[in-house]
Amino acid sequence: MITLNHLVRKKSDVSAQDFQRFWLGEHAERRLACAPRLGIRKLTKCETLHDDEVNQTLQQIYGTAADAYDFVDQMVINDLADFKKGIADTEVRDAFVSTHKSESEWVDHGRSDYWFSIEVPQVFGPEHCVATWSNTLLKVFYVPRRLSQLSLAEAQLHWNSCHGAMARQFVEFLPYTKYIQGHRVESRVCDKLKAFLGGEFEGVDAMIGQAEAWIDRRILPTLQGPETERMMGMLVEDIRLFVDAATSHIFATKEHTILDRPVITEPVPSLFSLN
Repeated sequence: MITLNHLVRKKSDVSAQDFQRFWLGEHAERRLACAPRLGIRKLTKCETLHDDEVNQTLQQIYGTAADAYDFVDQMVINDLADFKKGIADTEVRDAFVSTHKSESEWVDHGRSDYWFSIEVPQVFGPEHCVATWSNTLLKVFYVPRRLSQLSLAEAQLHWNSCHGAMARQFVEFLPYTKYIQGHRVESRVCDKLKAFLGGEFEGVDAMIGQAEAWIDRRILPTLQGPETERMMGMLVEDIRLFVDAATSHIFATKEHTILDRPVITEPVPSLFSLN
């Protein structure tokens, strides 16, 4: 699937409650109004659980930075041609820009950003996973930054071929109900989108993409013993071969489903290219 990801940090002087109210209210309504004409079939807003002990434990295990994003908005697109047609339409583009401007008093745009990703499943069961507030599932994001000596393609190759394979061999021990890699794709379409939005963004050059894993928090306390410790040690050690953990981020979230329609993605004409 093709996903437009919007990773967001609020301004420091905005309270978490006020931001949540805006982001899940007015902002969600604005996004939803534009969705059909951009080919967006699914829209999910993932809210970070900053104070949850699981969130803090994950950051300690993986050695990542503590300044995680506040929300991740994910917009799944049925066909890139529909999205390109949408942003070429003056009315749709103006609405998207208006939404961006409405964020100005709430969002720290210089520490937030957009990117396209293509889904690469690693552990994928038949069940439908959604981490809602009424269940014990968590959706965990890992947003890795590649080591400076590696290209994007080299880092993504290791991530998929080596790290993904290692995770799958430990599948009976891992707490993941589902684990996918969202590989960031270089895209002139996304560059064009950010250009007409204007202003500063965080910068995505070092970003590999985003790992997404659904875990049941009830299982976490049972993950003890020498086998589990060895498994986690190997996974963390492997990550260090292609990721700068100190500048990367891992965080647990709950999902708010705004739009959920069937998606049938057309073949991507060029491998890992969304232009």
